[in-house]
Amino acid sequence: MTGLSSPGIGSGLDINGIVNKLMTVESRPLTVLAQREASFQARLTAFGSLKGALAGLQTAARTLATQSTFTAMTATVSDPAAVSAAATSAAAAGSYNIGVTTLAKFHSVRSNINVATTSATFTTGALAVRVGSGAAVNIAIDGTNNTLAGIRDAINAAGAGVNASIVFDGTAQRLVLTSKTLGSAGAISVTATDSGSGGTHALGGLASANLITARAADDAQFSVNGVAITRSANSVGDVIEGVTFNLTKEAANATVTVAKNTGAVTSALNVFVKAYNDATTAIRNMTAYDAANRKAAVLTGDGTARSIQGQLSGLVQASVAGVSGGISRLSDIGIAVQKDGALATDSGRLAAALADPGKDLAALFAQTASGNQGIAVRFDTILEGIVGPSGLIGGRTDGLNASIKDLHRRADALNLRLEQIERRYRAQFAALDTLVASMTQTSNFLSQQLANLPKISSAT
Repeated sequence: MTGLSSPGIGSGLDINGIVNKLMTVESRPLTVLAQREASFQARLTAFGSLKGALAGLQTAARTLATQSTFTAMTATVSDPAAVSAAATSAAAAGSYNIGVTTLAKFHSVRSNINVATTSATFTTGALAVRVGSGAAVNIAIDGTNNTLAGIRDAINAAGAGVNASIVFDGTAQRLVLTSKTLGSAGAISVTATDSGSGGTHALGGLASANLITARAADDAQFSVNGVAITRSANSVGDVIEGVTFNLTKEAANATVTVAKNTGAVTSALNVFVKAYNDATTAIRNMTAYDAANRKAAVLTGDGTARSIQGQLSGLVQASVAGVSGGISRLSDIGIAVQKDGALATDSGRLAAALADPGKDLAALFAQTASGNQGIAVRFDTILEGIVGPSGLIGGRTDGLNASIKDLHRRADALNLRLEQIERRYRAQFAALDTLVASMTQTSNFLSQQLANLPKISSAT
C-alpha cells in the first residue's frame, strides 16, 4: 500500500500535535541551557558596569596619587583688567604689587610721500628691511612690482618680519609697516638702493630717513614691589619664579597673590569620594538579597564581587605611617566611613587640614615609599589588579565568556540530536499511520463481505 501524503489521515490521529508535544519534552534541556546563558550574560553585564565604576575610581585615585595635585599654586589678581597671572608649583606663596607704566608695543612706521593711487609707480632698485638686530631682508623692486601695491605685496612675500599694508589717510595712500616683534627688539629699519629710473616716485622715499613713526617700539615698563623692570613683551615669566603674568593696561596697579591651590585639592578629593561611593553602591546593589521577596541580585554570593568589596573597605581604613602633622588616615582630614560603608566629607575639617602647612596631605595620598605607600597610590595599585588588562574582573569575564561558548556548543549538539529524534518520531508515526490505514481498509472489506453473505432462515 502506498504511503499517505499527510500524517494522521490514515489513522485519524493528530500526529503533528503528538510529535510537537513529544519534542517539547525532549527540548527541556535546551531551555535549561538558555536559562543558564541568560544568567551568565546578566553577570557579564553586571561586571561590565562594575568595571566602569571602578575605572572611574581609579582615575580619581590617580589624580590624588600625583604630587603636583598637592603642590599646585594659584595666582589671583586684584584688577584682572590690568594684569592676569598664572602660577606653577615652583612659585612661592606671597603677595606682589604690579605697577604698569607702559605696555610693550609693535613698532609701526608709514611713508610720507603723497601717492595718489596704489598703482602709482616708484623707481626700481631694492629695499632692505631689518627688524631689531636681525639680518636685513633684501627685496628687489623692478618693473614687475614697482607700484605701491606691488611693493606692499613684495614685502609681505619676503617674510621680512613685518606686515605691510596701505592706508588712505584722506590725502594720500600711505605704505604702513608694522613689526611682528614686540618692543624695542622689533624696531623696523629700511634702507633703499634707488636706480633713479623706472617710476614717478623715488624708491628712497620709503627708506627709514623718510618714514614717520606711527607707533613707537616701546618696551614694557612696570614695577614689582617697587622694583622698576623693563621687558620687550607684555607676557613676563622671568621676574617672579614660577609666576607668569600678562600686562594688559597702562597706568594701572594690581596685586598678584600667590597661594596654595587648595581648591584643586578639594575638588580632587570630592571627585574621589563620589567615585568611591558610586563604586561601593554598585557592588552593594549587585550583591544584595531581597529577603522580603526572596530574590537575589545578579551577583549575590559571587566571590569576585565580595573580594572587591572587601579590598575597597580595607583601603579606606588603611593608615600611612610617618606623615607629618599627625595625620595617617582619611578620617584625620575629615573623610570618614559611614555606617552604610559610604564615605562622607566634613568640609570644615578638610579645609582646616588643607590650610595647615604642617599637615603633609601629599604624603598621605601620594608617597611611594615601599611598604608605606600613600592611600591613593594603594588604591591605584589595587584597582589596576582588578580592572587592568589582566585583572580580576577580566579573568572573571573571560571565564563567563568561555562558559557561554561551551553552552553554545552543547546547544548546537542538542539541536542536532533533537532534529534526529523528531525525524525518528515522525517516521514511526508515519509507519503506524500506514499500518492503521491498512488495517482499517481490511476491516472495512471484511465487514462488507460479511454483510453480503446470504441469510440462513431458521425452520419453524
